[in-house]
Amino acid sequence: MADRTPWYEPGKWLVNPAYWSEEALAQRSAARKRVRFIDCTLSEGDDCVGHQLSWTNRLELMARLHAIGVDEITLPSHTTVEEERDLVAAYRRQGLRTPLVAKGPGVTVPLGKDWREVIDAHVAIGAETISPIFKWDFEHTLSDFTSGLDKRQVAAAIGEATAYAKTRGVRVVPWVVDAMRTNPDTACLFFAAMAQAGADGVYVVDSRGNSNPLATRAFVARVRAAIGDCTMYVQHHNDLGLATANALAAVEAGADVTDASVMGIGDRGGCVSLEEAAVVFAAYGYETGIDLKGLYDLGRFAQDAFGVALAPWKAILGENWNKEEGAGHLEGDTEEMATVGVAPKIVGRSFQGVIGSKLLFGRERSSARNSDPVFLRKLVAEWGLGLDEAQFARALHRARQAVATSYGRHFITVQEFRQICEGVAGGSR
Repeated sequence: MADRTPWYEPGKWLVNPAYWSEEALAQRSAARKRVRFIDCTLSEGDDCVGHQLSWTNRLELMARLHAIGVDEITLPSHTTVEEERDLVAAYRRQGLRTPLVAKGPGVTVPLGKDWREVIDAHVAIGAETISPIFKWDFEHTLSDFTSGLDKRQVAAAIGEATAYAKTRGVRVVPWVVDAMRTNPDTACLFFAAMAQAGADGVYVVDSRGNSNPLATRAFVARVRAAIGDCTMYVQHHNDLGLATANALAAVEAGADVTDASVMGIGDRGGCVSLEEAAVVFAAYGYETGIDLKGLYDLGRFAQDAFGVALAPWKAILGENWNKEEGAGHLEGDTEEMATVGVAPKIVGRSFQGVIGSKLLFGRERSSARNSDPVFLRKLVAEWGLGLDEAQFARALHRARQAVATSYGRHFITVQEFRQICEGVAGGSR
């Protein structure tokens, strides 16, 4: 097929064409063509209760993230400064050059007498970027700074600390605590202060996972207008199950860099899933620089390293994500079509049509004869095996036994069913 529409790439993906309508294009006029990823698997993994990495696995994960093409890697956030510094040195001894980001330091406003020393300690870690987090009591956010802390004084303190950090010879990308729970006008005041003080970027965070796509799009658009050309990073937590959708909305509104972690691992409900966001962005026309075919292997490594099990239906990485029982989407992994959103081969997997209880016990809703395994009869006919009713029944019986004893998966492949049928046909000759 010579002609390609943005939403249909043969053998790759088939997505919603409405995304390229005039109305949709107008709503995302600020979107960048290239979306960058800052990976937070190390830092958010440390925040995930009971799932911290060993030293060796940290280094291995960093190497794999470098190989897959992320733009930056956030360092662990709950280690000592000395351990972080040693990790940076060990990473570089491997010849890896993806830039590193030291999350923090936490800078309390009003500024205390030791705030410069706090910043200097993070600079000494040796990362290319530090990401100061400006903090205050949540009551000030809730009251929109009418409860004793003046927002103009806060903006001045943010500007002073950001300007000082820039004198230390590192990139500086600050946050404000609870950004997306802050009055948008006030948040824009704070982010503008960072940009005006020379920050290399601003970090807009939905740190409690309370946003939704429309709210995110509106908030990020406001911040984009306030900071001009300054680079915008966005982070979304997944407390409401909307993190990846929010990340896309942020990009549509003009965000440059998306914070994400492998498997979406993170504090509480997790974060944007790197594998989900990378595939969604690619399928909907954004350049990412991510090696999509390496996502599955990266995810398998992370599952083992963190000691977690994923739901079988988890997008991209789940055990069942590339499987379907029956004929519904068997064409999904051919060179001509990708009917399941994205062809599994794009992320290093293969589409598998499998046979389980639905087919073996005649539960196909599309069949007019609901008690008869129509799809399986069709397969046998296509193979030209010529089984009579008694042979077909024997093949079904053996297939059901095979499914019952396929511990841990509860299905057989189409090829395994063919072997059973060929055995019945051969044994009857």
